Amino acid sequence: MKDTYCKESVGDTGKRRNGDGTIFLSGFTLLEIMIALAIIGIALTVIIQTVNYHANIMYENTLTTRMFQLAKEKIYEMEMTPQNSGGDIDKTGFKYENTITGIENSNIIELKTVVKGYGRQVVLNEFVIKKEDSKKKNGGKNR
Repeated sequence: MKDTYCKESVGDTGKRRNGDGTIFLSGFTLLEIMIALAIIGIALTVIIQTVNYHANIMYENTLTTRMFQLAKEKIYEMEMTPQNSGGDIDKTGFKYENTITGIENSNIIELKTVVKGYGRQVVLNEFVIKKEDSKKKNGGKNR
């Protein structure tokens, strides 16, 4: 805080007298207040931008996590009933596409799920062993 002084007597409210009769006025000058407001304004702008940036990152991470969860659910459904399918996922705004690809000369198949939405795409692949029919296992007889 900068003290300003004058040599005239203007009363004693908020003023101090020096030993030689000089009166010091206490308080902030207009320039000091303007500089303080500019610093506060810059600090608030930086803080708001930082909070907004991190909120956006949190939203993107939440969206990606939800897409991975939905893709895992679809892979699990494909393990139970392996078939190609696609469509909208209820009340989420996401679309999915399930594909099954067989590997030549092997009893391994690839299950692939693609979940799309909000300009993003998540792909999950899983390799599983084909389920044999019970008739083939039992030599064509049901027991």
